[in-house]
Amino acid sequence: MNFNFFPRNKTFWMYHGSILLIMTLAQTVIILLWREEILFNFVGGLLWLPLFTLATLYYRYLYKNHQWQELNTAKNILVVTSYSLIGGLIVTVIMLGSIIPFFWEDMNKAAAEHKTTASTIITQMLIGNWLQTQLFIGGWIFVYISITTKQRIKEADVTNLKLQNSLKEAQLANLTNQLNPHFLFNTLNNIKFTVRKDPLKSEKMITDLSDILRYSLESSKNEKVQLSDELEIVNRYIAIIKVHMENRLHFESDIPENLYSNFIPPMILQMLIENSIKHGIEKLRYGGKVQLMAEATAHSITFKITNDIPHTEIPTTQSTGIGLRNIEQRLKLLYGNAATISTHGHDQQFIVTLTLPREIR
Repeated sequence: MNFNFFPRNKTFWMYHGSILLIMTLAQTVIILLWREEILFNFVGGLLWLPLFTLATLYYRYLYKNHQWQELNTAKNILVVTSYSLIGGLIVTVIMLGSIIPFFWEDMNKAAAEHKTTASTIITQMLIGNWLQTQLFIGGWIFVYISITTKQRIKEADVTNLKLQNSLKEAQLANLTNQLNPHFLFNTLNNIKFTVRKDPLKSEKMITDLSDILRYSLESSKNEKVQLSDELEIVNRYIAIIKVHMENRLHFESDIPENLYSNFIPPMILQMLIENSIKHGIEKLRYGGKVQLMAEATAHSITFKITNDIPHTEIPTTQSTGIGLRNIEQRLKLLYGNAATISTHGHDQQFIVTLTLPREIR
């Protein structure tokens, strides 16, 4: 991992500077009110600040370079305690070793006044400053670990959310673009046989098919489309299917115009209509009827797709192929539990009921 020993992050220096300022103010008050040798302590404090900073930055270097964030709690406590003890000792020795030679005479005078030796005073200063520095380094490390841990958790949440959104988009795109290959094959075949007999009809079929394909591709970029756009594609789809089935297919649509501005998932009605034809009307020798109806409340919109079925056959969700399972997956991804789809057979009819939250933008 590549990173700078001296952070370029302004937020880091803002936090670190705030800690140093608080400690400097506290130390200044203590020196002025309770300690002797003000100059000695003041110079020592000035030297201590950069040494403390270097010690904490070196911990940061080790923390990132050796992946200490992966340590469990017990090992982390051991590492922090050991480092703060060793770091505190090194900072104290360097600080005292740098300033004591300049205050040696004053130290001997102080030793004489207190009837002790200079080595005793130095030992006391070493132990006192060591423990104090160790506490400050340990406290800084605790704050640093807390902040970086929160940042990692936040970054992990953001990354996980991005991955989930990417997966959701990929799943929706995949589910939206599942046009029935049999429909495409049959349509192209019909166009081939119609070209010579009725060029105008074949041209209309090509236009309808290209619009459906374009809509399928473009709508995969959007989670929702206006109902009016979806109905236009349904009508183009029905126009193509009627060429293939001729008079065997009767289609009725009853959608109030005041619902046209509602938003629904793209291709969802087309897939339901296709499903009703493939698993219902195509199995009837003389064909049958497909009805599309809609009604709405203040908070939801309900679609009913009804198709005729053979007398001896009652389709189920399992027997109607991937169509309904596909739609169920899309609804789950888009709405969670706020949308429902159900099926039932009644009096030689198969009915699919789709309820969505009402969305008007």
